[in-house]
Amino acid sequence: MTSRNQRRRASNWLVATVAIVATPVVALADTKPSYEDLQKRIELLESRVQATEEQKRADAAAARQVDATIDAVARDANKRSQMLAEGGLTAGYDKGFFIKSEDGNFLFKPSAIFQFRGVSNTNDSGSDDETVAGFEIRRARFRFDGHVVTPDLTYSFVWDTNRQGGAVTLLDAWAAYKITPEISVKVGQFKESWSHEKDISFTNQLAVDRTLVDTVIGGNLTDRVQGVSVTYGGTKNNPIRAEVALHDGANSKNTDFRDFVGTTANPANFGAGGRFEYKLFGDWANYRDFTAKGNKEDLLVVGGGLDWTQRGDLDTTIAGIDAQYETAWGLNAFAGIVGNFANTGAGNRSDYGVFGQVGYLVAPAWEVFGRYDVLLLDDNFTDDDTFNEITVGVNYFLGKDGSALHRAKITVDATFLPDGAPSTQTGIGVLAGNDQQFVFRAQFQLQL
Repeated sequence: MTSRNQRRRASNWLVATVAIVATPVVALADTKPSYEDLQKRIELLESRVQATEEQKRADAAAARQVDATIDAVARDANKRSQMLAEGGLTAGYDKGFFIKSEDGNFLFKPSAIFQFRGVSNTNDSGSDDETVAGFEIRRARFRFDGHVVTPDLTYSFVWDTNRQGGAVTLLDAWAAYKITPEISVKVGQFKESWSHEKDISFTNQLAVDRTLVDTVIGGNLTDRVQGVSVTYGGTKNNPIRAEVALHDGANSKNTDFRDFVGTTANPANFGAGGRFEYKLFGDWANYRDFTAKGNKEDLLVVGGGLDWTQRGDLDTTIAGIDAQYETAWGLNAFAGIVGNFANTGAGNRSDYGVFGQVGYLVAPAWEVFGRYDVLLLDDNFTDDDTFNEITVGVNYFLGKDGSALHRAKITVDATFLPDGAPSTQTGIGVLAGNDQQFVFRAQFQLQL
């Protein structure tokens, strides 16, 4: 009985096992694809293979195009570098961008100058104070400097932009040739050298801008002239520098041979001017700005100059003397006097101005300064004849320890005019009026 049961259980297990194994086979037999299904699957696989092959061909073509472009650029760069090498040209940046020949006979230096300024003028006009404030692009200029054929033949071309409207005008256009190591001749349109405050570039001033004296009766009146000048000295071992010029008259820039015809009541016929400087000690290179930063030795220079312009019934003479002192430990000082003399139909007019400024480096990148100037107008021609200007401020030179110097700096100053100003001079933030004024200026300067 037991043996029979065992055989029965074995039979049952065998039947169950066969059923389990046979089930998927039967199911597979029931779901066997048709010929049409197989054909569709083959066509789908073929299309996918074809798309893959086309993508591979496209990728290969793109890779070949990239390789061809890279090769073309490399060949062009190599060709250009060979041209530079064969032509003996080098390019780079050394306190400004440059391209120069290997033999040193050709030099081209493009540059740009940018001054962004915020100005606030508060005028004490009675019971209420009136404040005018805003921002401006005080100066945006681009220029080309260098020499051609020989280092003795130099040139400079400068274009300026107008704050009102942005119109571009020619400012400087001159060429100079060094006849001897000490004598050079300059022709074209250039800044007349008679006032040291005006000679110093606006980028190298101590304060945000020049004095009220310079603006009203000084170098601002002569500015650029068209003519010829001869310069002597100013070299390393020569303590003397002198320049004389024959020109079309004060501020004769951008005029034809007729000068001011049709533009003023007293057109200039011609003019002449010059300046003499004597260096008691120091380096002439430090005489190019009003800061002592970077000085390795003390400097003391005294100088004087004048401009004479003949303009019909009105002859004008502007003259001045000044002195600049700097130390190797960060102190700078500059002072002078200016006189403006006009022979008019109403009589002889004499206006004077006195100015002085001091600056000191309190840290490698920080410089504090103070300035005072007074304008003394001829009381025979005006009721209000005395105008004082007091300015204090600070310079911050960017870069490590102020290494950028004038190439990148921030200047902030405050000016008090207790007597107001005789005329509106927006270039320095001053407005006409007899009431006292407070002017606050903040400026960022960048030179490329």
